[in-house]
Amino acid sequence: PRMKETSGWQQVFSSPRLDWVIERVALNAKVLGGALGDHDKMVAVASSSEIILWALQADGNGSEIGVFHLGVPVEALFFVGNQLIATSHTGKIGVWNAVTKHWQIQDVVPINSYDAAGTFLLLGCNNGSIYYVDVQKFPLRMKDNDLLVTELYRDPTEDAVTALSVYLT
Repeated sequence: PRMKETSGWQQVFSSPRLDWVIERVALNAKVLGGALGDHDKMVAVASSSEIILWALQADGNGSEIGVFHLGVPVEALFFVGNQLIATSHTGKIGVWNAVTKHWQIQDVVPINSYDAAGTFLLLGCNNGSIYYVDVQKFPLRMKDNDLLVTELYRDPTEDAVTALSVYLT
């Protein structure tokens, strides 16, 4: 829904009927100068390991961008800019890149916490490390086409990073 001062709440999109219970929802509002043009408003839903992503049009219609699978239950679903991110504590992240229209799954260390700052996705892991990915650049390693996940910090005692809060000025 959206709020209009003169008329109250209005429905802007209704998905087709799904055969499963929606466990996670992520919404991306208009990003000025977005690379997707008319497809810069998106909504994603997840149940278990399945994710459906729609682009929303101004007339209230939506077009399915794709159905993606993480392979393990999705525990967090959110946008960083126009990139859709799905994570699982088992140590998997999935990223849908809005520019390349590419879905990438990456195995990482089991994830305990996450936060986003600007275009950076930060992952707090159970081995005491904080990793980051610049999802705007969607960096892939040349040798194996894996997502480039960089270690930012490692706790010397390897205590799990159970919470992250990042603020960039």
